Amino acid sequence: MRPSAPLRRARALLALLLAAAAGPATAQQSSFDTDPFASRFRERAAFELKFKVPEKGGLVKISVPEGSGGRLSVVGEETGEAVAPEGQNVLVEYQDVRLTARRVRVDHARRVVVAEGDVTLEQGASRLRGDRLDLDLTTRTGVVLNGSADLEGGLHLRGAILAKVGPRSFTLEGATLTSCEGDRPAWSFGFKRGRVTVDDYARLTSVVFRMGGVPLLYTPYILWPALTERASGFLIPAVGFSSSRGGYLGVSYFWAISRSADATFLGEFYTHGAGALGAEVRLAPSKGTRLEAIGAVARDPDVSDGWEWKTAGRIVSDDLAKGLRGVVTWLHYSDIDFFQSYDRDFFLTSARSTKSEGFLTWIGDPVALNLRLDREEAFYGSDTVVTERRPVLEARLRPTPLFGQRLFVEAEGSAGLLSSEKPVGQPSGSWDRLDLFPKLSAPLSPLPWLSLDAEAGVRLTRYGESVSEDRSSLVEDPYTRTVFTAGAGLVGPSFARVFETSLGSFTKLKHVIEPRLDYRYTDGPDDTWRAPAFDQVDFVTPEHSLRYALVQRLLGKPKNGFPREVASLEIARIAYLDTTGTTGSAQARRTPWEATLRVNTGPSLSFDARSSYDPEARQVTSASLSANLSLGTRSLSLSLFDSKPVGAPSSSAQVRLTGGTPILRNRLRLDLQGAYDISQSDLLEIRGLLTVEASCFKILVEYRDLRVGVAPSRDVRVGLSLKNVGSFLDFPVSLP
Repeated sequence: MRPSAPLRRARALLALLLAAAAGPATAQQSSFDTDPFASRFRERAAFELKFKVPEKGGLVKISVPEGSGGRLSVVGEETGEAVAPEGQNVLVEYQDVRLTARRVRVDHARRVVVAEGDVTLEQGASRLRGDRLDLDLTTRTGVVLNGSADLEGGLHLRGAILAKVGPRSFTLEGATLTSCEGDRPAWSFGFKRGRVTVDDYARLTSVVFRMGGVPLLYTPYILWPALTERASGFLIPAVGFSSSRGGYLGVSYFWAISRSADATFLGEFYTHGAGALGAEVRLAPSKGTRLEAIGAVARDPDVSDGWEWKTAGRIVSDDLAKGLRGVVTWLHYSDIDFFQSYDRDFFLTSARSTKSEGFLTWIGDPVALNLRLDREEAFYGSDTVVTERRPVLEARLRPTPLFGQRLFVEAEGSAGLLSSEKPVGQPSGSWDRLDLFPKLSAPLSPLPWLSLDAEAGVRLTRYGESVSEDRSSLVEDPYTRTVFTAGAGLVGPSFARVFETSLGSFTKLKHVIEPRLDYRYTDGPDDTWRAPAFDQVDFVTPEHSLRYALVQRLLGKPKNGFPREVASLEIARIAYLDTTGTTGSAQARRTPWEATLRVNTGPSLSFDARSSYDPEARQVTSASLSANLSLGTRSLSLSLFDSKPVGAPSSSAQVRLTGGTPILRNRLRLDLQGAYDISQSDLLEIRGLLTVEASCFKILVEYRDLRVGVAPSRDVRVGLSLKNVGSFLDFPVSLP
């Protein structure tokens, strides 16, 4: 006897409705959306169907409570009937299933069970109720009249008729679905009739979504995949409004190409003529290889007459061969100014470069090789600089001991073709470059409380072309440059004291004070300007300096665990021992004092403050602050930067603040994010997200004010998320 079939029937019906309700969440995952609060509008269904098929065989136990009117009798040769006393129920137990009803009849010949009156079927945390249950044990079909199903996880289904009409087919009449408790749910899906075939499709008629009993959405017919695997099909459309572009309609089509590949085709259409078409592709041909790519074309007649395009993506392969890894990333716009206006995204508006690159890395021991190909486009006002590696092979030898541990050798080098396109009047073109930089280092600590390390190296670089005498172009004149480097680092003597005191989770504290000296020497030829400038390899500045610093560190040791650094303070300055090539003034011989304070008490608090002070000019030349505080559901992040070099007419200062806190616990939450230019007294960006949370739904209201870039904008976004269903509605509105 297997009375769990009605429960499996109800669960399968819920699988369809859950998929239908969760559809909009998928539809909202547009390639064009880079909102930092976007994940809040993309909640996925938290409900998971758990089908458990009863084992074959087993005993059926029927219990009739004692009392007047109760009986367990045999009606015919193959039929038994159980009736409960007044006010009580018959109990039928089979494996993990419990069935209670006022009256139960079992036809052993036809293998049919009929339960009537206050019928309740329980399996685990799920429960099915109804006035009458007819169950055919042979075909696993049955009907529940005036039934309701409360499934494990919090979904509730009610219907006039819930029927299983085939091995994988179900029908429903007058059914509703909700995650809310009570007879008057805050929201519900209702439909007149439906037929669901598991691993096929569901066909529903007269589907209505109600909120607070008020119908909000209606569709006369829905054809929806009820597959255990992904299925191709259209996603729920998105609607919205823009003050400059008019009404908005977003449509999406999901294509399940195979088990390891899928694609989503996207369309955005505005009534004033703007719009975009795009596609997202995801591919995982093997366990260690994956691809994600997007491409889009867009048009906005208020900004451009034609269509513009953009593409971005990433390919990662970790299983090419032993020790071999390949990565390709790309980001390219036909006109970035257009998309800064169309997408209206703060990070894109403030972007100063776009880069596409690919590399193939082999890591051995002690050698690593890297084949690199890239293209970067940097923006300097109205000018653009494009640099390319076409390609470059890089090699690195990690520090390898010689003569025991007394001497270490390491090296790095590269060879390849480079290209640079710069504004008129600056050297542009293509050239080959070969670079080799071997280095020797040795630990020379004479005393246990003193750490001394020394190193020396030579960098040899050959260029196929060089910069012309007027420094405005490249000429076919090879150039070879040799640069010698040397350095030494001294740490100590260190002074420490242990405090037997408690601070938070720490039972002991240790204060360490140590001086540090870093000596650096770089000597190059006088004509280093002949080297075409591309990356850090080409920029060589003769240096003969000594950096001296005093470092204080505070370490904490928990009762069970290892010591870790809690805070550190470093005060340092660089003294130039040779100012050849500079003004030679006293100011040039010493840099400003630098102070760095770091605090990291754990995941709840981190703090980093830096400052530079020029004693000659008697002014702070730069200051920065970064702090993160997290206390449960409350968080606050602050970043501040202020720069005023000596001689500059004014300072440049900006602050960025991000935070969130509940206003009413588990009911109302506010998240804010903003950027402000202190020096110009200008608000750059502000975002706010208000979340109203009830027992079975959330309402999200976001406001965004972007005031930088070619197209400042203001937007409001309203979303609705349903418990166990996920994000359901997303309505963006652009304000004038």
